[in-house]
Amino acid sequence: GLNNSWNVYTYWDSNSYDDVGFISNMIDDISSNFDIDSNRIYACGMSNGGYMSYRLACDLSDKITAFGSVTGNFMLNTSSNDCEDQNREIPIIHFHGTADAVVNYYPPSFDNALTVQESIVFWSNYNSLDNEMIYPVNSNVWVYKYYSESSLTEFVHYQVYGGGHEWFGSPWAFNWGFNTSQELIN
Repeated sequence: GLNNSWNVYTYWDSNSYDDVGFISNMIDDISSNFDIDSNRIYACGMSNGGYMSYRLACDLSDKITAFGSVTGNFMLNTSSNDCEDQNREIPIIHFHGTADAVVNYYPPSFDNALTVQESIVFWSNYNSLDNEMIYPVNSNVWVYKYYSESSLTEFVHYQVYGGGHEWFGSPWAFNWGFNTSQELIN
């Protein structure tokens, strides 16, 4: 059958393929055929791809350095001790509009995934991030940065008040005053 989603352990993805294994093999294949900096491999995605980026944060942090989610929540795999066997801190950036009608910004989520605020708690605990800095980009966009004095690892969240299910800053979208692509690269 046709699978139109990444396998991220939600009831709606209807995908039985091992997408984490596929991405892991793809990284290995590219790394063996091209001279790449293995410390600069990143994952990001939007919507279901954002869920997948979170999935990779748990399952492939040995191969991927940092992770970005745009309008995608974090589904914990409740059949295992998800993310507990990683041996390093995990940097994450998450962009999400408060008016997203597809993937909930506010709890409870439609699929029991962790919403942004719940992900902040999970990853702040996981990474021992005990400091918070909040600053505006403009009157609609606030950046929440969670960090530690003893580490470079951060969880950064761009809260787009009134934003929908979109890649913020794309040419065909409303101008929110920042560009998601540029912030992911930064």
